Parts: sequence; C-alpha cells; structure tokens
Amino acid sequence: PPSPPPPSPPPPSPPPPSASPSPPPPLPPAPPTPPPPSPPPPELHVATMPERSYVASCAQGDEMFDGDDSTSCYTDASHTDAVLIGFESTAQASAVEVVMSGYTGTVWLRARSHASGGGVDYSSYLSCIGGEYWGNAPGSGFDVSVDVTSAKAAAVFGLGALQDVDCIGIAMSPYHGSPVGVYDPRPYIYGVELLR
Repeated sequence: PPSPPPPSPPPPSPPPPSASPSPPPPLPPAPPTPPPPSPPPPELHVATMPERSYVASCAQGDEMFDGDDSTSCYTDASHTDAVLIGFESTAQASAVEVVMSGYTGTVWLRARSHASGGGVDYSSYLSCIGGEYWGNAPGSGFDVSVDVTSAKAAAVFGLGALQDVDCIGIAMSPYHGSPVGVYDPRPYIYGVELLR
C-alpha cells in the first residue's frame, strides 16, 4: 500500500509582540494663575474735627489743631508719654494722621467711643479711652502702632473701618518697643487730623 503523506509542518509561531512605546513624560504643571492686582487703597480725606473737650500732656495743646505745621506742642519726655485728646462731639474716622518729631521708636494709638463723650477731665477721659493703657501699651491693648524716627514726618494710623471716635490717646515710651523708644530730645506734635 502507498505510504501515508508526511504530516504537515506546524504553522509558524507568530512574531513576538513588539514592545509598547514608553508613554510620553507628563507635561509640567501649568504655572499658577497670578492673583488679580489688589485694588488701590481708598483715598483718605480729612474728616471734620470736633472741638476738644479735653487735651492733656502736651504743652500748648491747641497748636496740634491750628492747621499750621510750623507750630507744635511738646511733651515732657518723662517716663511714658501719652498725648490725651477728648472731643466735645463724636467724630467718624478710619485713620488718624499725626505730624510729629523728636522721638524714634513705636507710637501706640488708641481710639474709642463712649456714651458719655470724650471727657472733660482726666477721670472722665479715662472712662472714654479705657484706662491708662500707655503704662504698657504693647500689653494693654492698642488699636494700631507705627514706627517713627525723630525727623519731622506724618504718621498715619489706620483704624480699619470707619468708626465713631470720642477720644484718642497717642503713646510713646522709652521702656517698650523693639528697640525701645528714644526721646530726641522730646516728642513734638505739630498736627493731628482725623481721616475718613
């Protein structure tokens, strides 16, 4: 009998799968979008200044309010100085500008309102301002502080939102601050303005 046909050869093996290409490197993160520019601060204007019911600790105190920066009152530069001002009627202000010289260091300002007004003597003024905070202004509570040099310049103490003001205290000290304040030779206050 005839021989059986030879077996068919096995089918060829499929080619090995080609290696998958490496994924592309991740894209770098997009730079953060810069925040929009802050709006400019609102322009401050001089507010109406009420008559004073009480002024202390600055000889020739009326010179602070005559609108003339060539005249000034001065403190005694003894221990902790604080210029005390009470108003006859309630003012509204969002800042206080003080033009001064003769002191290098921190000035601590407090502004308060009180149902009984700004005071007519030391005792009633203390009721308005909330006590002798100037004895340790950094630790006794103040509204805003500004560092000044002995050169004559205007310092603006921002109070934040518009608020009622019946009295203000402007405190300087040779015992507090970093560095501590220096009288050179003594604080002179040429003008005080309420701003809004």
